[in-house]
Amino acid sequence: MSKYEVSTLKKGLQILDILQERKFLTLTEISKALDLNKTTVFRLLSTLESMNYVIKNDNYFVRNDKKFQVNGCESSINWTELQAPYQLGVNEAEGVYIGVLEGTDVVMKQMIKPPFTEPYHPEIGNRSPSHISALGKVILENLIPTEQQETFSQLPFHQATDNTFVDIEMFSHHLDVIKQQGFAIDDEERFIGVRCIAAPVFHENRVVAAVAIAGPIDKMKKTLLRGLTNKVLTVSKEISKELGMRQIMNCKDR
Repeated sequence: MSKYEVSTLKKGLQILDILQERKFLTLTEISKALDLNKTTVFRLLSTLESMNYVIKNDNYFVRNDKKFQVNGCESSINWTELQAPYQLGVNEAEGVYIGVLEGTDVVMKQMIKPPFTEPYHPEIGNRSPSHISALGKVILENLIPTEQQETFSQLPFHQATDNTFVDIEMFSHHLDVIKQQGFAIDDEERFIGVRCIAAPVFHENRVVAAVAIAGPIDKMKKTLLRGLTNKVLTVSKEISKELGMRQIMNCKDR
């Protein structure tokens, strides 16, 4: 350690860093991740919370990203202007979709489909229950636990196909698998004959959307899923970076 370092300040910044990376954590999880005793973590979190750098939501702590905005600039996202999902669709010759969560529904914000000549699809704005699609499932998994539970309590869990999850306990276990994987697959859960892979999109340290690629099961064979999944994960990260850069440019223009 440098003789100029302040150890307490360093520990506080480490907490902010891990909350940026992991989104929401309990005191115990932070203590284990940083190898700090709980008393120290409690005191640091109390200080950060009193200064509004972290927000406590039940037993979970979340970084307050409004404290880190440049000049108080708010972001305005135009999903149809993003380049990364368009390139994925063209390269794979399959439909690429971006959806956001509104209430218990996924709302389509962008739709890129072969032959990739239409600037706007009438399906943009369509809604569907979040539990029946890869888009919805991967967003739900990345919500703060209290938000996730509230959404669950309002979800109708109606059945679209024989593969749709309709049991909340089984669905919760399925989300645990998604958490470990970092992506979600819709295996004919919304439409028979259609398979879909989705990954979360983060902005300002929270999930704001998901991006997915979908196609007929005879083209999106299970043997090809690993390669497609890696591409979707890459695009989701590129979108997150693009959203951050657009916000910076918007702030500079003000």
